[in-house]
Amino acid sequence: MPIFKRRKRSTVDVDPIGAFWSWWADAGAAQVADAIARQEPKESSAVLSDWIGRIDEDLEWELGPGLHAQHVLIVTAAGNPSRRAVARRWLRAAPPSDHLWEYADLRRPGPVFTIKFEGLPPIPIDDAVVSIEPDAASIHVGVHHPVFPELPIDVQRRVTFLMLDLVLGEEMVETWVGAIDTLTDAPTDAKPIATLLPAVAGFAAEHTLEDGSPAWKMLEGVRDGHRLIATAEYPLRSIRRPHLDTHVGVSIGYPVHREDGLPESEMLDELRQFEDHLTDRLGGSGNLLAHETSAGIRILHYYVDGTTPAGEQLKAAVNGWPHGRVTVTISPDPAWDNVSHLSG
Repeated sequence: MPIFKRRKRSTVDVDPIGAFWSWWADAGAAQVADAIARQEPKESSAVLSDWIGRIDEDLEWELGPGLHAQHVLIVTAAGNPSRRAVARRWLRAAPPSDHLWEYADLRRPGPVFTIKFEGLPPIPIDDAVVSIEPDAASIHVGVHHPVFPELPIDVQRRVTFLMLDLVLGEEMVETWVGAIDTLTDAPTDAKPIATLLPAVAGFAAEHTLEDGSPAWKMLEGVRDGHRLIATAEYPLRSIRRPHLDTHVGVSIGYPVHREDGLPESEMLDELRQFEDHLTDRLGGSGNLLAHETSAGIRILHYYVDGTTPAGEQLKAAVNGWPHGRVTVTISPDPAWDNVSHLSG
């Protein structure tokens, strides 16, 4: 008889997110709330870290007051694009919020006035000043705090990002802020950090549709000597839909009759109809985020949830295009790097 037996995979191994929520419903929510009520939240830290670490060791978590409930549990990728999808899937599997608990996968702006970091004295956020430089695509921010010259560079950087998350919220930082500089000297155009939220919110409002949905922008350039027209969602940031972690590129050939290589109006109508046909196959498992057209090729950039069969559904749906070759490529891309050249 065999000496060794294959170990059966536990529920946690198979579905760590489901296992977390089962534990939370059975005991975790009450245990953590009780620890907070007794002002002993550290009692629950080890067990929370263990359960969340089983989902992904790189996720971070924190507790705080909720917006609509007494407490909020936040499980975040902390700016790591490769972990945003799993944090969002954790959130999408969460139970409905109630009077005691609500849930989020992004840090929120909130009434936090100091940062406590690695045994350092409390760092007052309001003592920080910033530089604000908008361009066509984002706002570039420099952050200075009087304590920075006394801190190692890596700590300065971590405090900078924590302050921005607390002032703006993680989603606004990831969506609208471009370059982030940590400044050991105050900038010449220094402004109080409190001015940053209205500046970024105003910039976002100017680049968002009235219903809050992303706008689309047209771009024009040259590729291999041929005219290129592209249209893309703006801004192209994976933080908006982090569960869409897989790129599906659909390359559609069409006959060229115009000198500039772009499709004539009737062919453009057929391309759009084919695009609608493909998009309809996705349901809620993906989105078309951009397309590029040049020299007889139209490339559709879809992003889909890699845990669903959406990519294969698109591949199966391309049959029947009568005007040229259609190819489909599927690749993991949680940071949306494959459309980064269209994000300007």
